[in-house]
Amino acid sequence: MAKPKKKTKPHNILKAFLFIFLIGLGILAGVFVYAVHDLPAFNPEQLTGAESTLVYDDKGNLVSRLHAAENRTEVTLDKIPSDLINAFIATEDQDFYEHHGVNFKGIIRAIVVNITSGDLTSQGASTITQQLARNAFLSFDKKWERKVKEIVLAFKIESKYSKDEILCMYLNKIYFGAGAYGVQAAANTYFGKDVSELSLAESSLLAGLPQSPNYYNPLQNLEAAKARQKIVLNNMVKCGYIDADTADKAYEEPLVFKSIQNNNIKYGYFIDAVIEEAIDILGKLQIYDDPNNAIYKAGLKIYTTMNKDLQSYAEQVYANPANFPSQSKNGEQIQSAMAVIDHHNGEVKAVIGGRKYEQRRGFNRATSAYRQPGSSIKPITVYSPALEAGYMPFYVLDDSPVSFKLSNGSIWSPKNYDGKYRGLITMRTAVQWSINTYAVQLLDKVGIRTAFDFGKAMGLLLVDSPGTNDLGLAPLSLGGLTKGVTPVQMAAAYAAIANDGVYNPPHFIRKIIDDNGVEIYSYKPAAKRVMSSQTSWLMGNMLETVVNAGTGTRAKVPGVVTAGKTGTSEEYKDSWFCGFTPGYACAVWMGYDKHYTMNKVYGGGYPAGIFRQVLTKAHENYKPKPRAIPPGIVRVSICKKSGKLPSDICPDNQVISEYARKDAVPTEICDIHEAVYICPESGKLAGKYCPNPELKVLVRAPEGSAEPDKIPTEKCDIHNEPNISGIFKDEVYICTDPRHEGKLYRANIPGPLQEGGCPKEYIEKIILPPGQDIPYCPLEDHQVKKRKVKDIIDNFNGR
Repeated sequence: MAKPKKKTKPHNILKAFLFIFLIGLGILAGVFVYAVHDLPAFNPEQLTGAESTLVYDDKGNLVSRLHAAENRTEVTLDKIPSDLINAFIATEDQDFYEHHGVNFKGIIRAIVVNITSGDLTSQGASTITQQLARNAFLSFDKKWERKVKEIVLAFKIESKYSKDEILCMYLNKIYFGAGAYGVQAAANTYFGKDVSELSLAESSLLAGLPQSPNYYNPLQNLEAAKARQKIVLNNMVKCGYIDADTADKAYEEPLVFKSIQNNNIKYGYFIDAVIEEAIDILGKLQIYDDPNNAIYKAGLKIYTTMNKDLQSYAEQVYANPANFPSQSKNGEQIQSAMAVIDHHNGEVKAVIGGRKYEQRRGFNRATSAYRQPGSSIKPITVYSPALEAGYMPFYVLDDSPVSFKLSNGSIWSPKNYDGKYRGLITMRTAVQWSINTYAVQLLDKVGIRTAFDFGKAMGLLLVDSPGTNDLGLAPLSLGGLTKGVTPVQMAAAYAAIANDGVYNPPHFIRKIIDDNGVEIYSYKPAAKRVMSSQTSWLMGNMLETVVNAGTGTRAKVPGVVTAGKTGTSEEYKDSWFCGFTPGYACAVWMGYDKHYTMNKVYGGGYPAGIFRQVLTKAHENYKPKPRAIPPGIVRVSICKKSGKLPSDICPDNQVISEYARKDAVPTEICDIHEAVYICPESGKLAGKYCPNPELKVLVRAPEGSAEPDKIPTEKCDIHNEPNISGIFKDEVYICTDPRHEGKLYRANIPGPLQEGGCPKEYIEKIILPPGQDIPYCPLEDHQVKKRKVKDIIDNFNGR
């Protein structure tokens, strides 16, 4: 008989649960003790303090200190409008006046999200008090134990200060982007006014910035800032601070941003670019919870690529009004931006984001202004890929009116900037004078996808999406891009041409060291070859022609080999000069911020002048040797009208010496030059009745070609009838050589394309009786022979 099972007593189950609870409590206590064992001392002064970040140039010299207090003005809570206070509470901590520093409901929600996502740091659920504690006392590293410390400090703060005091400290300390800490600095920075004067629209925009000050900065990303403002206004409606109608009106209210000029700040645009790159780097490292705050408060040391002497000189150039057109439209002056890069490694050496530095971390046109590159894109997306594909600098195309049928069915007829056409020209000539028709035709041969991929490889953010994109002849050949390019991107792309075909991503920072002396970031070279050494040299050599004797002569750096390309977008809305020397690549842009049309401001004018000034300074004490011709490049004589080896009749002035890859030297001989008789009076092909035809060597060109030396297609229409003088006489020339022994023989007289014949001393003219005919001279040494066409032309031209 089986023994009955013993029933588990209730008190045993309770003991088990109690035991598990105590173990869990012990573990929790241990975790708590571990987390707070190095809790910082509670120092009220730290509620407004921070440790400066130091910024160094490329020589290790200290050039800037970044500190939260640099742009902060304390204000009392009664000076802050209720709309701004309500906007923050509705967005950051709706239960602020109910909890005691920690919102446990929010924590539970965050724990669930973190566990389900597998990321223990993804959700914060921090109250306003916790945010204040974090900003005042803790590092910005993203670790779970920091959250525990944050909770403990939040309770301490709540025990020592009232809610209004906590809120006031928070609003005076929080970071709003653009170097502004606290609501007063933010009101000044973005709207140029006192915080007490802010409207609901302005308050709701500012309240949305602290979540991600860099991303929501309205001076750089207004669309994102407006989207965030909408969220804030909706939160205010949900909390009952305003109604929906008021929220809609506030959202629709135009925002007028005002700049607070900082003309005395040195290296402003460069430091701003460093900050933006540092925030991106720290965000990827995931060391700090808030990279924005870390930049200003974590005591970092940032070693940059800046040449401070060159940066300072560039700022002087941009401060001189003589370097810019005096034009203005609707009160707006023409703006400009520039970037200088060491093309050997991609280090940005100088950057200017506008004619005046007006605002900390404001709009930096060198890094953030995406504009149309015009013809300056041609070396990147047309000529370099063409060279790589085997089209050499002597390749000939017809610069004449041409039309293309686009994918949408429309007909596009590109025009040259000067409205002129030059006929059969080489690639070098097309680059030299920025010929649009040539570039479009060549791109059509190279292939749109090939050109697109080339541009992407060289750092351009070309668009490849359904509908509007850059996969077309016009965008890639003439620079009408969907998004556009920045001066930094263009300088980096041209740097690849200068650097033997190797592209280096442009960067502003070499390394970052934290407050403990640990190197947390060091730039890792990411060079990649984007074209062959031969292609880059040939492209650079053609760009030298632009500067030496083309559209970019004003950019020539004295005593330094200079290469570059002009660019002017449609209706003169953007003008560029991009190029390089043996040491640096540089891109200069000019135009109105609002895309107004400039009055014929060409890239070869003011932009080229700025390029020359800045790179002349850069090479003041730096004289690198010009790049040597790489192996595999040869020089060859070419007929510049056919792009082939010259024939015997190609005129000397149309035979050029040109560089080419050894494997791309032509083997065919010119077959488009022909010797033809031209009537000098009509300029057309000579007819049999033209009295004084001239022998000329002309080019066989397609119908409709603008080639000035093309063979006429029409015959002379002036000399349509014979000259009847002597028509009724049987006059003939005879040969009287004694060997004929008195017999009559007609003289052999050479034609224009012949030589030899009967000697002149034996030739006489006689009149034969009507109906009589005589044979031609049979003597062997009196026969005519064909002449070489080259000799005929030389003789005809009196050589």
